[in-house]
Amino acid sequence: MKSRKGLITAVIICGVLTAVICGVMNLYLIPAVESEAGGLRCFDMRLGYSFEDASEFLRCLSAEGRGIYLSKQLPLDFVYPLSYGCFFTMLIYLLSGKKSPLCALPVLLALLDYTENICVINMLKGESLSASLVRISSAATVCKTLLMYLCFAIIIALILRKIILFAKRNKGADN
Repeated sequence: MKSRKGLITAVIICGVLTAVICGVMNLYLIPAVESEAGGLRCFDMRLGYSFEDASEFLRCLSAEGRGIYLSKQLPLDFVYPLSYGCFFTMLIYLLSGKKSPLCALPVLLALLDYTENICVINMLKGESLSASLVRISSAATVCKTLLMYLCFAIIIALILRKIILFAKRNKGADN
């Protein structure tokens, strides 16, 4: 029982950290970068992009925007996958009540996010833009986004399962 309480505490801590990081990025840093790019969406906030889209974003991004992206947004976005990866993995473990292969999905999600981040750094720092780098980055972004939705759906399904099982147990106790 003691280890379950420790796990619950770790889930809460990682959940709060994830929410704080997400809030800072989505309410402050990403809007600041996008403002410095003439309103164009950051790479992370798109569901894929072409070479032309990436080129346009980089052309419109001011030096100040590039600095915010490289020195504030991306460093925080390297902590974020670790935070939500741990949070989602522990939450799935806690809700499923056992070691589940579903616990691997948040790890894959975090690895895709790191791949995307490394590609974005290379695009922001590069002398010239490579079509293959944009394809890899865009594919990582698409896969990351879809896997994030899948993780949310799994967590919601596991929560609903817990609620239904709880309701059935209580209904049986009332009879």
